[in-house]
Amino acid sequence: MTKIFAVVNRKGGVGKTTTAISLAHGLARKLTDDSGEPTGHVLLIDLDPQGNCSTSLGIEVEGDGISALLLGEVSAENAILPTDRSATGGPERPNLFLIPATDRLAETKLALIANEAVNEVVSRMTRNANRSVPIDQLLTTRLKHAAEVFDYIIIDCPPSLDALNNAVYQFADAAIVPVKVDYLGAAGAVRHTRDILEAQAEGIAIKVGLIVPTFVRSRQVLAREVLGTLRETYGNERVSEPIPSSVKLEESPAAEGGLTIFEYAPESAPAKAYWAVVEQVHNGEI
Repeated sequence: MTKIFAVVNRKGGVGKTTTAISLAHGLARKLTDDSGEPTGHVLLIDLDPQGNCSTSLGIEVEGDGISALLLGEVSAENAILPTDRSATGGPERPNLFLIPATDRLAETKLALIANEAVNEVVSRMTRNANRSVPIDQLLTTRLKHAAEVFDYIIIDCPPSLDALNNAVYQFADAAIVPVKVDYLGAAGAVRHTRDILEAQAEGIAIKVGLIVPTFVRSRQVLAREVLGTLRETYGNERVSEPIPSSVKLEESPAAEGGLTIFEYAPESAPAKAYWAVVEQVHNGEI
């Protein structure tokens, strides 16, 4: 069965996109045999209007990606792009695919809200049962066939999901929450996970699967204290290997047109830490 993870945190600057890309690419690498042939496929979905997933992977976007898909203008098959760049001398990623975001996504959310309001009024006036897809079912409906094809789907979420909040929670199996290891980062994560738990109590089957501490400077007293607080709050099994703060993570998206940490600095400390997260997810430990 497809496993779907939403990388979420209402606080910005905590490493969501880096975590989503590293997890997606790492899982794609796990789904290859000894000869490098794919044994499975991974889909990365960008829900941030900044579109940093495509930029970081060095992918040139054609069309409106996730916006066109949400509005029903294209099918999932036509919204998905390969991330393999070997044909142009770039890295091989034969089984990693992307649904990109563009700055159109911000206006798309407003259009979805407006359309749902109009459809609700029309439905009441005409007693028409053939309503359009509700916002909270959009991802589940539009990506139904993708969920039958891919082994993993990773969703990179913006700090504020707004209209798509419940759509993500309905679609995903679990939330992966990157937390910048400072006091405000930890406090923000607690608030966000409380929202997820409230959604779960309302009948949406999503759980807080994994907390990923990011920007960790192990020698700092505050970092050690916050890590201890996270483990006390969520339990050791739900707090991953800490991701150390590193210039390598900042450099990789700009290197050679866009590389993941596994391509740019595979022996670096953050690459090894993110690989431990990949192993934890792949082994079904969340």
